Amino acid sequence: MPEDGPPATAVSYQLRVVLAGISPLIWRRLLVAGDTTITQLHEILQAAFGWSDEHLHRFTIHGID
Repeated sequence: MPEDGPPATAVSYQLRVVLAGISPLIWRRLLVAGDTTITQLHEILQAAFGWSDEHLHRFTIHGID
């Protein structure tokens, strides 16, 4: 009989999202599933910051845009 919930090997990532050039610092800590797509991450960011798809953003990973 299958168990409810994610499999024991499910991967998730903790992201620290920072708004650049803002003082005081504005940031969010997000937990996302390992199989989250960029499209889904976009939607998660919109919700986390209370945006309505009107703010520009870009992804920088290890200093690379």
